[in-house]
Amino acid sequence: KGTLTMASQTRSHNDICSECGASLSNTMRHCPTCRADAGAPNVRHCRTDENLKALDARFDAAQARAYANGCSKEFYTFLELMERQSGVVVSMPARVARNIISDPREIYRNYEMLVGNNIRKASGSNSDQHRCAVAGRLFGSYARDIIYGALSLNEDGLPTYGDVHCRLRSITVNKRTSFLETNSYRFVGNHRVSFGGSLPLGYMACWNHRHRLVLAKLVDSLSIGQGESDWQGILVQSDGKERKNDNYVEAHIYDGFDRNAIESMVASTGKKLSREERLDLDIAMHEFKRLEGKTK
Repeated sequence: KGTLTMASQTRSHNDICSECGASLSNTMRHCPTCRADAGAPNVRHCRTDENLKALDARFDAAQARAYANGCSKEFYTFLELMERQSGVVVSMPARVARNIISDPREIYRNYEMLVGNNIRKASGSNSDQHRCAVAGRLFGSYARDIIYGALSLNEDGLPTYGDVHCRLRSITVNKRTSFLETNSYRFVGNHRVSFGGSLPLGYMACWNHRHRLVLAKLVDSLSIGQGESDWQGILVQSDGKERKNDNYVEAHIYDGFDRNAIESMVASTGKKLSREERLDLDIAMHEFKRLEGKTK
């Protein structure tokens, strides 16, 4: 059988504005004619009939394997838990957490946006080129608008990405977040995605299908008697040292967020912090608790 790819999505992925009927590119958030909001392009990218059909096929195959392995109970319990309880966690350095929590005007932005606006320096040339190439391959011209996080069952994220894990309120991101089965670098490498080639179908999902994507990925990691703590352990895997060893479902959030989007904030465990980092962490946590008290 031929591999399903995003190349077959051309017709359904070039949208028509529901307000004025103008053609809408798959990289646009707003109609260029009437400026109507068409929704986050990364989310629309996941909702094409072709991608949904491929994701359904992968999910059905996973369901069959779970029955064959005697793990149908665990499969459906994990599925329900993911749908009901999972959310997005963005991990960040203590200094960044302090800034966003302390200043109501602060907006969390990604690497591409910060470098493009001369707010921070670029990484080393090799890292910068790789990073921009992978993001551009997945998102094209709106790569600078994508914030990266991890799908999690609790408040824990990836310690390799920062000292503080911020779980976001679902209502603030559910309409603008999509999910990729693994991190972008690994995805492009594993699927040998060439520049100018097509992306494979069925490996990304919008918010309402995130639980099906997770079970399609992790079904072979299920065993009889597992529970929530086991599933969090296989959902978010990190040795805390090397990002290349991380394995997780990557969240792509369109556009930034402010401190009001943060539902919880916890420190990453087992990290050695400098005196300045510890101070930033303490201030961020103290200010977050103060803000929490005001909203209760």
